[in-house]
Amino acid sequence: MSVVTTERAKPGRQRSEAADNAILDATLDLLGEHGYASLTMAAVIAKSGVSSATLYRRWPTKQELVAAALATLHAEIVDIDTGSLRTDVIAMVHASADAMAVRREDIADDLAIELRRNPEFRVAVNEKFILPRRRVMAAIVERAQLRGELGASIDAETAYAFIAGPLHNRMYVQGKPLSAAFQRTVATGALAAMIAVAAEG
Repeated sequence: MSVVTTERAKPGRQRSEAADNAILDATLDLLGEHGYASLTMAAVIAKSGVSSATLYRRWPTKQELVAAALATLHAEIVDIDTGSLRTDVIAMVHASADAMAVRREDIADDLAIELRRNPEFRVAVNEKFILPRRRVMAAIVERAQLRGELGASIDAETAYAFIAGPLHNRMYVQGKPLSAAFQRTVATGALAAMIAVAAEG
């Protein structure tokens, strides 16, 4: 009896994954072809071949859908615990740099403009990208404080800014690669900044 149940459940999961992939791939294709402003849920439904119920059950809004599609281009940053603040920061810099380095040139500029003028889209993107990174950073900071490596006067948002800020500036403002040497510099600077700020209180 349990075998039959398992066999019946598996195709459903496969179909669900196939539908997810079809929707997200179609969204990225349409973004590249027409841009964010011209992308519609109806166009995604038509291109992906799914029903409207299937799409809206997964992603009720265009902002959430596009954020989810963009997330497929980047590896998820999971909890980092190497045992010391220094090596945690180095690992966080590497993970963040690897994520930023994945760039779709056909959609990057259009989405950058949309992020500046569309607060709802920015919220959706932040929930998909920024908040998970801050949660990882919060865990790093908390463990460092418990080990006595950091004082109490620093929060995860500030700590992550010391990492994300230089990387973002290098990649998106200067248009330069995130080289290994630059990542080492960022890690050294971020670590020193975190310790200095945390010691202020």
